[in-house]
Amino acid sequence: MTLQKEVLATQAVDLFRNGLYCSEAILQVFNKELGLGLNDTAIKMATGFGAGLGASKCCCGSLTGAVMVLSAVKGRTSTEGNVDEVFSLTQELHNEFKKRYKATCCRVLTRSVKWGEPEHHQLCEQYVRGAVEILTDILERESKSAPVKSNG
Repeated sequence: MTLQKEVLATQAVDLFRNGLYCSEAILQVFNKELGLGLNDTAIKMATGFGAGLGASKCCCGSLTGAVMVLSAVKGRTSTEGNVDEVFSLTQELHNEFKKRYKATCCRVLTRSVKWGEPEHHQLCEQYVRGAVEILTDILERESKSAPVKSNG
């Protein structure tokens, strides 16, 4: 799998600039790029993660959107499926995001700007881009070490 990190990041930022929440933008870009086959109902599940879990300003929607993509690729559909791999990759994604931005909480990440102002949206673009970059690195590395498989 060869993912064009910069192209995917730009596509996600463009969707975000055009009104999608960060979580929605990331899920939509990777659904198309990876051919995840998520239908509209599945895509709509990303909406509630926007603005830090339904505007509660908690966990960053860019991070949760990226976790949804990881889960779509590596998650399970039954109790027989193993969660070790997806949990490990999710922890890696979380830890790298936190290392890069010093927080995962939307409220903390955006405290330097007034919520809802243009500066707020511009600041969040870097989190969308960063989550896509981290996710792309993980997915590319994993595709080289093992084929993507169902963990049903």
